Amino acid sequence: MLTIIPTPIGNLKDITLRALDALRDCDLILCEDTRRTLQLLSAYDISKKILRYSDHLERTVEQGIGFLLEGKKVCLVSDGGMPCISDPGWKIINRAREMDIKVEILPGPSAVTAALAGSGFPADSFVFLGFLPRSGGKIVKNLKNALALEKPVALYESPYRLKRLLGIIEKKFPALKITVARELSKTFEEWIRGDAKSVLEKLKDREVKGEVTVVLYAGTATQVSGPRSQVSRMPEEDEKKLLFVCTGNTCRSVMAQYYAGKLAGENSGLEISSAGLYANPRLETPAIVKKLLKEEGVAEFTRVPRQLTLELAENSDPILAMTKEQKELLLGYFPDLADRIFTVMEYGGLGNADIADPYGQGDLQYGMVFRTLKNGVKSVLEKLKKAG
Repeated sequence: MLTIIPTPIGNLKDITLRALDALRDCDLILCEDTRRTLQLLSAYDISKKILRYSDHLERTVEQGIGFLLEGKKVCLVSDGGMPCISDPGWKIINRAREMDIKVEILPGPSAVTAALAGSGFPADSFVFLGFLPRSGGKIVKNLKNALALEKPVALYESPYRLKRLLGIIEKKFPALKITVARELSKTFEEWIRGDAKSVLEKLKDREVKGEVTVVLYAGTATQVSGPRSQVSRMPEEDEKKLLFVCTGNTCRSVMAQYYAGKLAGENSGLEISSAGLYANPRLETPAIVKKLLKEEGVAEFTRVPRQLTLELAENSDPILAMTKEQKELLLGYFPDLADRIFTVMEYGGLGNADIADPYGQGDLQYGMVFRTLKNGVKSVLEKLKKAG
């Protein structure tokens, strides 16, 4: 049997007695983050085998199904709240139901319903958008369609993107009433209400941290301000931030970044950057990399390898790895960003071949890798251009 267990969104005392019984009775627990789950289990003196689960890692889905087929009692939890609601879980539930494996769903805490209840807006019905897309134009389109239903609109947002979202709302939906609920049920729980301008003013000198739920309310159908033809899209510079990722950010991702920048030109509206999974700021870009790029018309540059971070990843789309293994690592580190993580060749429509690491090898190997990268980068830019 597969039991879906909601877990506290902050305060560990919000766990239900039924959830504790299920956790104590199961054979193993599939979880989003083993560290968070261990904290919960330790608080209630529960010791169980725990395994990491992600909808984006097919092997974890198959592993979970394998345990269920063996007749084991399996619990699925997320870091906080209900699995599947902007959290992992739907794939293994779908697979289990297809195979007539019993699935039990326990009710429990929810950030979205807590935020709606505390917003002061009428919430007899509402629209839930989960996490919005990255593109500014798509954000406007999603909000416009949702607000047209004349109901409160609830959504989750990254603390790193909250101010950007509020800026978009201030410009396109200035009359909206907003409630920002941050760190619900935790020590630093905070509620901020007002219009977008006033909420931004309260946050302007602060770094936003923690889990954020936003509730928007217009009262009546809200139209995008200004002529429709002028706001159907946000400026292109808000839409795409291309990030190349390799191991150390000294060779492949650097070649991809600077070559793509040369091809795209300064006025492309595309922001191009790169980072490494294990960047060492003391390492220098190999001379052969600069030589190959110079032959393509790239000016001399000095670069310090940059470490990939959650903030950088969340503010990039697409995120392009050099190999399938690196892609798997990225999916493991950032499961919520799976819809924007690809390999270079995969995203460019050139299959899914790896771009080998030439670091420490001879000029011939570097040249071969660069030729492959150039083809991949050209295809990536063509795809982005077609996407508009």
